[in-house]
Amino acid sequence: MITIESKFIGDFKVGDNINHNLKILEVLYKQFSAADDVEKRLLCKPIIVLLVSLIDAVFYDLHQRIKTFTNEGVENIIASSIEYIRTRKKMDDLEKYIASAKKHGLIGPSSDRLYDDLDELRKLRNRIHIQNTKQYPPRNEYDAFTGDKKLLAEKAVEKTFRAMAKKYARKLDYVDNFDLPWDAHFSPS
Repeated sequence: MITIESKFIGDFKVGDNINHNLKILEVLYKQFSAADDVEKRLLCKPIIVLLVSLIDAVFYDLHQRIKTFTNEGVENIIASSIEYIRTRKKMDDLEKYIASAKKHGLIGPSSDRLYDDLDELRKLRNRIHIQNTKQYPPRNEYDAFTGDKKLLAEKAVEKTFRAMAKKYARKLDYVDNFDLPWDAHFSPS
C-alpha cells in the first residue's frame, strides 16, 4: 500500500469521494489477490474503470482550483497557463483535461509518455458503456481489460498522484491521505 498526501485537493468532497473509491478498490484488490486467473481477468474492468476515474477527479479538481481559487492561487503553474485555463469556456471531460495537462505540462513535461497512456486509459474507461459506440479496439472486452492494462492504470494513478502531491500541495489539509492499494511502482521523489 502506498500513502500519498492529499493536500493537493481543493474541494474536500472530491477528496472524500476519491477516498471512498479507494476503499472500494481495496476490496476489489483483496478479491483480486484471492482470485484464480479467470476471476482476476474479470476484476480488471471494474478496477481499471475506478482507477481512471480517480485521475479524472484529480484533473477536474486541479482545473477547478486554477479557475476559482484566485486568492489562494495554485503554485508551480506559469501565469499564461493559469490565464488560458481560467478563460476556457468549459472543460468537463477527461479528454480535455488530459490535453490541457499535456499542453501546460501540469504533471510532467509535455513529451512525457504518461499523457499518451492517460489517453489510452481514458478510451478504455469509456468502455464502461458496453456497446462501445466509439468502436475502440479491441471489440472484445475480455481482450480490452487485461492485467497489463490494470498495471498501466496503477502506474498512471501513482505517477499522477505523486506529481500532484509534490507540485500542487496546499497549506491546508482537509482530506485524509490517499492509500493506494498496491505496492509502489515508483520510488518517492
